[in-house]
Amino acid sequence: MMNLFKQLVGTVPIGLISMITLSCMFTCLGASAAGNQPFSTPPDVLDRVEKVIATAMNPDPEIYPTMHCRLYNRRIPFITITFPNVPGSRVDGCTYEPTDPKNPYNFISLELPGDNQIKLRHRSTQYPQLFVITTLTAEPGAVTTVATLELDTEWEGEAPELPKDYLMWPNLCWSMIQAPNFTPGGVPNAPDIATREKYYDWIGRCFIFTDDGRTFLDKTKRVRTPEVPDDDERNSPPLYAWSQHYIGAWDKPTSPPFPHNTCHTGYTIPLIGAVSNDGDYIIALGGDPTQYIAQAWGVCYHHIQEWLPKDVPLVERSWRMKLYGAKNDPDALLERMKKDFPAAAERMETTGLDSR
Repeated sequence: MMNLFKQLVGTVPIGLISMITLSCMFTCLGASAAGNQPFSTPPDVLDRVEKVIATAMNPDPEIYPTMHCRLYNRRIPFITITFPNVPGSRVDGCTYEPTDPKNPYNFISLELPGDNQIKLRHRSTQYPQLFVITTLTAEPGAVTTVATLELDTEWEGEAPELPKDYLMWPNLCWSMIQAPNFTPGGVPNAPDIATREKYYDWIGRCFIFTDDGRTFLDKTKRVRTPEVPDDDERNSPPLYAWSQHYIGAWDKPTSPPFPHNTCHTGYTIPLIGAVSNDGDYIIALGGDPTQYIAQAWGVCYHHIQEWLPKDVPLVERSWRMKLYGAKNDPDALLERMKKDFPAAAERMETTGLDSR
């Protein structure tokens, strides 16, 4: 009955929902009850402790990814995605991770505008007259996320003048720490060597595309990170920094404009992914244009994207990224990425790449 109720609700105002703040670490993305299942059984129905407030209407869950919206706290919902074609898949999208404490985005409401869709509404605290509208749409083997801006025509409070050129991007974090067939089972600060080595294995299963084709991250020219001391084990071989940023091969890895821990191996197309533990499947995140990609501590990916295009008013700008779940066929994945982001494909074919 509860699942039927969730399917019938078109709009769920956040103020009507009671919840208890999750007591686990933010990067671990909530309770792991569903993650304990065998990887052959996708957690399409999450445990009640995960506070699911809506599930996208999915007429054919054997073909389309299933999407749940659940609460981390009053301000931050997560979109939890499972792919029917990828056993043991679970990706948790944090909308949005508070990158800038002075400008968080507060969750206001959600809608289920159509089959296989979830639409979130956030309010900027720096510019409270401004909404961020995030629409996630599932299709066979993928979920597309599009963010747009909208003025609140009913806003009567203080309304600071909107910037003409730059608005802080909302940081969407995609984590696989609860994906039974992807997570390494280790964390960067684990006290025992055996558990830490599982994290090494995770980096060795993550990949980008370079001039050499699919390139796993443990084979890239990683650099130390200022996030921990230089003599910290997490800044030592074989991986050096356990978190890393990746940029296009046409850019120079200098800071600024990029973070200090920017790898000296660049991608030829803005796509990052991971191979499953059993070696049979891929989950990957693509987007374009992308400033840089983060492979972060919590078994997660970030695409840092600006509001574009810059030659139109701010409220007319947007960004788009796409999460893929597929069999472990890198050539097929690359071709799909090129089709979905033709400008990135053209850049890959025409840009003269430097040697680092």
